[in-house]
Parts: sequence; C-alpha cells; structure tokens
Amino acid sequence: MATTSLLYVTSSDGEKLEYTDSDASPNSETNEILSPSEVSYINLFINGMIQPQSNYTVEKGKLVLNEPLEETTPIVLQFIIIN
Repeated sequence: MATTSLLYVTSSDGEKLEYTDSDASPNSETNEILSPSEVSYINLFINGMIQPQSNYTVEKGKLVLNEPLEETTPIVLQFIIIN
C-alpha cells in the first residue's frame, strides 16, 4: 500500500471566501485543488490548526470557507491518497 500527501498552500486576502487553483502559493507542492473523489482524505489547516469539515467545502479547483479570515492567514489544504 502506498500513501501520497500533497499540500495546496495559499494565504487569506482578508476578504474572500473562495480560493481556486490560481491562488496557490508558488512554493506549494500542488497548485491544484483536487476533487474529493480523487483522494482518500482532505484536511484543512488554518493558521496551523486543523479545521472541522463543517467550516469549509472542497470541489475540484475550489476551496470555499464559511467565513473570511484575517489578511495573510496561512491556509493549507492537505490531500492524502492511499493506493
């Protein structure tokens, strides 16, 4: 069994709720937000703290938060794929 972990990294602009592939940080492991159907697990970390799934939704190419964050807050979406 093989496990792959990819990170999509961005930061808040202080206003928007929706983040897309084009918002990825240049030093991100991936600039794609993968579809939940393509991965085994998705974890969202905001300012280093894991978030409950009720705080966000993920679909291919898009992360939607329930509320805006303070400007420059780090956002890390972790995709875990188990084969």
